[in-house]
Parts: sequence; structure tokens; C-alpha cells
Amino acid sequence: MRLPSRLRRLARQGLGDERRPDGRRPALRVRPPELRRAREDGLVMGPRVLVLGGGLAGLSTAHALLAQRPDADVLVLEARPGVGGNVRTLHREGCTVEMGPDAFMTMPGHAEALCEALGLGDTLLSPDAASSRVMVAHRGELLPLPEGMAMGVPRNMMQLAGTRLLSPLGKARAAMDLVLPARHEPDESVGHLVGRRFGREVKERMVEPIVSGIYGADVDELDAAVVMPMFANVRGSLIRALTRAPRPAGGPGMRAPSNGLDSVVNALAASVGADRILSGVIARSLTRRGEGWSVSLDDGARLHADEVVLAVPPGAAAELLAAEVPELSDLLRGFRLRSALTAVLAFERSEFTSPLASGALIPRNAPAPLDVLGALTFVDRKWPSRVAGHLSVVRATFRPSAAAEFIPRSDDAIIALALEALRMMLPLPEPRWHAVERFETGTPSPVVGHMRRAAEARERALSLGGISLVGAAVDGPGIAGCVRGANLAAGQIAGRFSSASRVA
Repeated sequence: MRLPSRLRRLARQGLGDERRPDGRRPALRVRPPELRRAREDGLVMGPRVLVLGGGLAGLSTAHALLAQRPDADVLVLEARPGVGGNVRTLHREGCTVEMGPDAFMTMPGHAEALCEALGLGDTLLSPDAASSRVMVAHRGELLPLPEGMAMGVPRNMMQLAGTRLLSPLGKARAAMDLVLPARHEPDESVGHLVGRRFGREVKERMVEPIVSGIYGADVDELDAAVVMPMFANVRGSLIRALTRAPRPAGGPGMRAPSNGLDSVVNALAASVGADRILSGVIARSLTRRGEGWSVSLDDGARLHADEVVLAVPPGAAAELLAAEVPELSDLLRGFRLRSALTAVLAFERSEFTSPLASGALIPRNAPAPLDVLGALTFVDRKWPSRVAGHLSVVRATFRPSAAAEFIPRSDDAIIALALEALRMMLPLPEPRWHAVERFETGTPSPVVGHMRRAAEARERALSLGGISLVGAAVDGPGIAGCVRGANLAAGQIAGRFSSASRVA
């Protein structure tokens, strides 16, 4: 669906351009007056579809459903003051910096197609090609990661020939992937798969920094089937498997809107409609009501619907379902969640120039205090058009274990720790300004067995009738996975509506 020109302009501008003192746009807050009055009576006959969760997955589901069934009654409920979930964009002094996810993958093309439908296609950027290389912290230096690898796995041994990240023995051990006997192990971790094929050095110095930087978890716990699906059915050499597999053709692998990912959130909210979004409302429980469902809110009011979409973290979904569907609730509680913490530091370019790279990865065995960080983004290199010309901007992502420890601390304490760690590698002056973002509720980590648990959760939800699960926990990490899952759920709901209409 392509939006009318008025909504496309609104999406590009954001829903209002006034900003809070910290540089972030104010959260969209909607409370339709007619629904507010009805809530005061303690019983609300709600819409046919309730979407619980106003993050990217929830808004995308509502948008996709309304595109297929414009006549559907849809209401999105969000517990936080505003929508957007983990998409949090900082706009400050001519800079646009993502505090959460900073881009989406173009393969598959669900997220890119969504941006096109929202009128944002001509705003999409790719990371700057001149600064595309990635560095790895190694023995006090930032060394380049060999280009063209797949999640740190080499496509051929020539890629490893000139790198200083591996010792001669480490390179020799990596070459054994070509001659080791074939073997396949179900429910294998990334660390175990890479370690047995390539050895410890490739695992710790190449694969672990990349994978942990993306997924924020230990490679010895992450499910290889989720993180490296290209090796799902490979029994022998991983190098030969990559050699046989065709590389993705055409187009950049990563894209983002020039004005930040919050422009996607704003465009989705505009498409869904302000009268269909209710923020600052906490849902407490779900119970059956005839062939539909009733949602109890924190103030005692109830909303009724034929379909409920749970676009909330698995722990929150488990609480909602605990009384009515304890088996599914217990299954959802089993998902592993991680906290996240991001620090952004801006420097005068005359005092500090970022390395010519998009970012740097920090192995978990780095010396303290550098080991509290997992990854760096040199924002002015990766997205040069998003940063004012007189600034260099570094975004530091904390390792999940450190994030959980330091989230309760003050912004000043977090920035001081980040500076101390970064100065082990970079000659940093005092920052011109800084910002901190905390993600306390946790995001899912695809540990071993995650795919099986996600599939079982989806099947159990579908068997209930009228309950859909969407979001990173069940649809896979990243924006593209959330959009794909939202489209699938919307199609299934629209199909059930059509079937019910034919029966009637």
C-alpha cells in the first residue's frame, strides 16, 4: 500500500519536529477521547483486533492487516508513553544517531518493501563504501577483519593469508576445515561448530566478535541454526559450503532511512492512524470470551476482540497468558533475554578523527575495562551524511553481562567507563556531548534450541484460535525478521476473517 502524499510528507518530517532537551523526538502519545470516556465505565466493547505492543512488530502487523482489510477494526495498545519499542533515534546538533538497531538487512526484502510502501524508499541510505571495513581489537591495536567473510567464517584460505589476527598455527588449524571428516550435530552452538571446524583462534578472534556484537550473547550458547542458517545441513567443510553457495546478488546488504529509523515508526503510526493507537496503557491478562478474547487493563477496564496479536517481549506475553493458558506461558518464559546499554560520544573532529572503518569489534577476552564493550560504530564513517561535518561520533555497545551491571548507574558513570575502555585503543579527548540509552526489559538471544521453542510457541498460539505471536523472539532477530513475521500474522488474520465471512 502506498500512502497519500500528505502522509508521506508526515513520515519524512516525523510526527511533529519539536524535540526533548536530550535531542530525541517526543514519543507519540494517543488516547482517543471516545475510548477514554468508555473506559471510565469499566467495560469497553473493543475492536475486533487488539495488537498488544506498539513497537515495530506491532505497528507493522496493524499496518499490514489494514492494507489487506481496510474495514478491520484495529486498536494498538502500548504500555510505554510512546510507540517505537527498541527503535530509539537521537537527533542532536545536526546528527542522527541510532541508540538501538541502526539499520535493517536487505535480504530478505521485507523491511525495504515496507519502507517503499510508506513512501520512504527514496530516503534509504547504504553504509559508506569507502569506510566499509570492520576492525577487531587485538593486543592493543585495531586490526582489519578480512573482507568477504560470512559471519567471520572464511570463504577461502587466501582470505586468512595476510591477516595479523591469526598466528601461523591458527591459520594452519583453520585450513583443517578442508580435510576434517564430515559430521553433523543437531542443536549445535555457533562456538562448537566453528571451534571443531576451524579451531580456537578463528572462533575467538573472528567469529565471536562479530556474532556476539550482533546477538549480544556467548557464541557457545547461540544456536548455529539461527545465527548461521547457511550451514544448517552442512556435514563437512564450511569453506566448501560457502564456495558452492551463490552470493546474494545486487544491492547493499544493509540500509536505513536518512532521517533515522524513527521515521519508519512515525510513518507506520501515521498509516495505522492516531485513532487506532492507545499509549500509556498496561494490559494485565488475557481470558477467553466466547469465540474471542478479553483483555483486562491495569485500571480494571476490559477490551474484547476476535483476534489478539501479542507483539510484546516473551516475558510480558507469558504474564498475560499465565492464568488462561499456563502451558504456553511456561514455554514463553523459557526464552533467554538480555539487557542492552548504548553510549554515544561526540568529539570535535579537529581533536579526534575516527578510524577509516565502519566500526570495531571487541573480543570477550579483551583486557579490562575494554572487555565491558562488545562493539563500536564510527557513525561519521558509516553514515557520513547523518553527522555534522565538525564532529566525530562513536557509538559504544556494552556487552550484555556488563549492561546488566551498569544499567542502574548514572549516565556520567557509564560515560566515564566507556571513555576509560575506549582510550585503551583510541586517543580520545573529552567529548563535546554524550548520550546513554538503556534497554532494561531485554531482547531475545537465540540460544541453542531457540528455533524449536519458537516454532512450538507459534503452533500452540495458533491452536488456541485468535492469538498471534510476533516479534524478534519468534520471528528471528532484526528489523527484517519482525516485519516478515508481522506480514505473516496479518495475512493469517485476514484469511481467518475471510473464511468466517464465507461461512456466515
